Amino acid sequence: MEKIKICLLVFPAMLFLLAQPASSQESFNFSKGGNVHEQVIYSWNHYYRDYFNSEIQRRLFKDGDVYVLYDVQMGGLQSFVEMTRRCKDLKQINEVVDMLNPIFSSLQPISSQDSSTGWICTGGNICTAYNYVGKEVPLCSSQFLGLLGAVATTIVETIPEKQRTPAQRAFISQAFNTMAVQLNRWLSPGYFKAIQRRFFSTPADTRDGSTRFFFSDKDLWHLTILSDLAELHTSGVQPIAQDGRAAFQSLHKKKEGIRLIFDLFLARTTLTQSANGTRADLDRGFWKYFFDNRYAHYEGTQSPVVWKKNNNDEWQMITVVPWDSTYLSDDAGWDISHSRRLVPAFETFVRNRNNIKNIWGYDNPAFDPVALRQAYANQITEKIWNEDDEYPLFSNYWSGDNGWYRVAYANQTGRQFAGYPPYGMNKSMPLGGYPVWGAFHPVLKTIFRNIFSLSQSEDSTAKSFMSKYYPGVSARKNRNNAHGQIHNLSFLSDLVEISP
Repeated sequence: MEKIKICLLVFPAMLFLLAQPASSQESFNFSKGGNVHEQVIYSWNHYYRDYFNSEIQRRLFKDGDVYVLYDVQMGGLQSFVEMTRRCKDLKQINEVVDMLNPIFSSLQPISSQDSSTGWICTGGNICTAYNYVGKEVPLCSSQFLGLLGAVATTIVETIPEKQRTPAQRAFISQAFNTMAVQLNRWLSPGYFKAIQRRFFSTPADTRDGSTRFFFSDKDLWHLTILSDLAELHTSGVQPIAQDGRAAFQSLHKKKEGIRLIFDLFLARTTLTQSANGTRADLDRGFWKYFFDNRYAHYEGTQSPVVWKKNNNDEWQMITVVPWDSTYLSDDAGWDISHSRRLVPAFETFVRNRNNIKNIWGYDNPAFDPVALRQAYANQITEKIWNEDDEYPLFSNYWSGDNGWYRVAYANQTGRQFAGYPPYGMNKSMPLGGYPVWGAFHPVLKTIFRNIFSLSQSEDSTAKSFMSKYYPGVSARKNRNNAHGQIHNLSFLSDLVEISP
């Protein structure tokens, strides 16, 4: 396939790329200061910065919707922050700080019985549908704390203390305070008992489809936050208020439980030797009976469910591919979208292995973040990728299974969603942070740069392929399609390296 080079074409509110024929992938400069880095910065300055600010103002402060915290982290901001760390983009770091600092003002007591603070949902479609109004949504909060930790550690690594602005100093102290308070609340005696119970469970214990034995995304965020706290504390950062100081002291008394969370992550990482080294799978087999995974082995093109209107003019779900037990996968675990949490986790684990040991006392020799990250990256190329350099595709499940995922998901809320078909979650790879693993995995670097090339191509086959398998990834989109555009921030940010 003919590769392309780029030149910039500026529109009033967005940056687009004008594709022209070229001989190789090297026409794109992915290094700091190169044309891809410049595109990200331009797009941030002329669109994304204002977009995030407006979403936070509208959804959090006006509507009381805490899911904006989840969406801001998932929508590309964390990848952008990591790029600013690598490239030392000081102006943009400061702008992210100015954007996020006001969010601390929306913290409030969890309940009349619990004065520790958190983000409480008071509106929004999702909170209303799931009866979360008036409650904390821990997944949204923990995911956002992962972003706060990334920003705070970027500041301490990039900007010497004497050169930090008052806003930056306030941010890192507020972030530390907020991370400590909320994490201390979540790491309760009941939580540690559940960790202990899960540590000794096996896939055979999950026959009822319950999630109680899973290693969850919240567990992984807890470890990510703990790692960032260790780095901030080692760097001399202190909580800004008494509740944060008390919470951090309390966390120090929970080292035994904290060590067990790390050990559970290791226990749920299945390592397999292959010709190309070690590869890693997460929670393999524990999700076999999970409702979302019940069609993991069904790879047919026919959607298992459809919706039709009944005699009362109401939408009714009809099952057209009856479920069969053969559709269950013995190896089913996380899907490739949820597994994106591995990327920020390993970014901080690799930086902070010694800090984790010194602050939390965790010194298991099996916890080797560099080797583990390499093994998880190997899983992509050996089990998930279709081994096609020119037209890369990725299976839906981290195990390599490629059946339907989340058939009729959230049907109880009125959502008419058939599910993700085979190769239906491809865009989770370029948009999920995984391209940064190309820095140490040459095959992944080639794959993701080829996807970028495809996204810029005028070739009809390439455009058809991207439209079918990577909707929302191409830079050639209507500039008014904000949702699609916002996701490209993560892909482009993750492609930028320190050196070519």
